[in-house]
Amino acid sequence: MNHSSNHFDEVTGLLYLEGQLDPGRADEVAGHVAVCNECRGLLGALEKEGVWLREALRAEDEAVPARLIPAPGPSTARWGWMVAFGLGAAGAYTLWSGLIDPWFNQAAQAGFTQETILTMLFFSGAFWKGWDAMTSLVQFLAVGTLATIVIWLLRRQWQRLTPVAFVMGALACALTLSPSASAGEVHRGNPSYTLPAGETVKTDLIVVAERARIDGEVDGDLVVFAAAVTVHGHIKGDILGFAQELRVDGQVDGNIRGFSQALVLNGSVVRNVSGWTGVMELDEKASVGGSLSVFAGTGELSGHIGGDVMVVAGSLEINGILGRDAMIWGDRLTIGPSAQIAGKTKYTGSREPNISSAAKLGSQPEITIKRRGPDYAVPGYYWHQVLLWGASFLFGLVLLLVGPGFCSDALQAAKRIGPSLGFGALFLFATPVVALIACATIVGLGVGIAVLMCYTIAVYATQIFVGSWIGEALLGASAGVGPMIGRMALGLAIVRAACAVPYVGFYAGALVTIWGLGAIVLALHRRMRPSQLAETA
Repeated sequence: MNHSSNHFDEVTGLLYLEGQLDPGRADEVAGHVAVCNECRGLLGALEKEGVWLREALRAEDEAVPARLIPAPGPSTARWGWMVAFGLGAAGAYTLWSGLIDPWFNQAAQAGFTQETILTMLFFSGAFWKGWDAMTSLVQFLAVGTLATIVIWLLRRQWQRLTPVAFVMGALACALTLSPSASAGEVHRGNPSYTLPAGETVKTDLIVVAERARIDGEVDGDLVVFAAAVTVHGHIKGDILGFAQELRVDGQVDGNIRGFSQALVLNGSVVRNVSGWTGVMELDEKASVGGSLSVFAGTGELSGHIGGDVMVVAGSLEINGILGRDAMIWGDRLTIGPSAQIAGKTKYTGSREPNISSAAKLGSQPEITIKRRGPDYAVPGYYWHQVLLWGASFLFGLVLLLVGPGFCSDALQAAKRIGPSLGFGALFLFATPVVALIACATIVGLGVGIAVLMCYTIAVYATQIFVGSWIGEALLGASAGVGPMIGRMALGLAIVRAACAVPYVGFYAGALVTIWGLGAIVLALHRRMRPSQLAETA
């Protein structure tokens, strides 16, 4: 008892609750509690704390209390960060100089000079002119998705973050309001729409119908959504067509961007043509002043093209006049006797092209025949696999040096095969969808791009953790970074060999990706829980 106040202290209360007091002292405490409200309240609080402590000790993966975590000492992995930064910079430079920059140059030669397809469609092109409601809907969905994710992550701290959440929510709602824009003429045909010859539309024309026929003149752009579209008139701007069949027999002063099953040109286009279509036909009377870029199943080019030609098609036949270079990727290529190609001809495919001796070519064609699948008889294939193993091993080594704790958590999570496969399959498909929805708005563009970059790194890192699990399963568990490196090297070699096996390599790679991605998700979730529980305590 605390004789100065006639109340017992906390130690006595704890001993009483645990049944460790002698019978006489226990009877004395029980009698005092019966008449003292203050001690009765203290005893109830101690009992609740004891229950909470026992539940916390029995909980799975319970975090270490914040008061027991030692203060961080001086970092010993600064050189690891420097190595990681250097490798990242070298990889970014290699990616840019070896892939992105040449692709941009080819795209610029094909007519995509100042803007990309994504920018043209979603931000500055004719597709969104007059479609304010659709823009607002997409932006609202993107911002709503991001807000839901943020609220879920911060749900434990909602009371303290209510003012901040309110301000950010108001800002997001304000940003989702699309600016006012001058819309063109919008026509919804029921079931068809026709612009008669002799009539002129002074602005952009947007048509939504089952069938559309344009015989008149449009001073701006033509945006059409229809099953069948026929253009006999004069379009002074661009044509952006989403149709089952898009046929242009008139004159277009701008560009043609077609997304259709069949794209047929029998008129004249002053600038460039690009198409994603099943069938591409450029008739003899057709002319394109700029470049032609087509992704098609089959194609036939019989007209005149003033610029470069870039075609990806299963089958392509050329019988027209090409004013500059031709770059072709496909399965079959036929260059007829009436074909004329002033520049270089580059063909990459799986079969030898059929080139007529009467065709007029500016230079000797550059032909590259690629075999389907890997060539196991070539020593370079195995050297390439060794290089891929070395790249993944170097990446894993940097991960181990920079974040050994996270690597250990991911390795432990990989041992839970069922949850890892489930979460991996979910996040493998859901993450890019959410990121692309976020990229549809200016508000979420930065977040969406960052998520896609992190997603790409995570997918590549999946082999590191699955390989480490395989190495540990073969050589046994170990402690320390050194043994983990050896087991990771062995596991990566096995993963690389499994992915190179014919017919089953694809499925092995898919399994590794799903399994490893689930392990990363579980490791991130586990590392987020200790901080939340410590703050709550």
